[in-house]
Amino acid sequence: MREGPPLVVPIIEGIVVLALLAVAAKPGPVPRGARPLILSLFAVLIIANTAAATRLVTLVLRSTPKGEAPPTVTQLLVAAAIALATNIVTFGLLYWQVDGGGPTERLAHSARYPDFQFPQTGTEGLAPPSWQPRFQDHLYVAFTNVVAFSPTDTLPLTHRVKGLMAIQSMISLAVLVVVISRVINILPP
Repeated sequence: MREGPPLVVPIIEGIVVLALLAVAAKPGPVPRGARPLILSLFAVLIIANTAAATRLVTLVLRSTPKGEAPPTVTQLLVAAAIALATNIVTFGLLYWQVDGGGPTERLAHSARYPDFQFPQTGTEGLAPPSWQPRFQDHLYVAFTNVVAFSPTDTLPLTHRVKGLMAIQSMISLAVLVVVISRVINILPP
């Protein structure tokens, strides 16, 4: 059993990351033309991780053909950890990129409406008036969405982030339920 996404995914990601680094090397904000490229990278990551999670779930649910060794507990746990970690980081970056038009728009204070309602922006006195969410805040939202299947302190406000959070939760739920139930079944009493 091979863990992780197909080899073509890191190659595509590497090419796109190199292009993004070339754009980011220029001083000033990231050009608007780079945004579709950035969002395309996230689409590739999400599709690849969903395919890897689907492959893992299918592997766990199918019966092992004669002569083939079933996946071990370690292989299942490693594959599940990779899928969940990729899910958290990918969606954390995606939430950071789409919330309020992305980091550049938020820093320029030109975003009309946010996609997430953080406690610091909804309650006076929790943070300075100019507080803006950073990557760590969006990563935390992605993490809590994976482990609790909902955000714990931050509200999704727009249909697009509600949809993205639903996709993220479905990937996590499938991996957690199927893999953990199989691991429990494999472990000796």
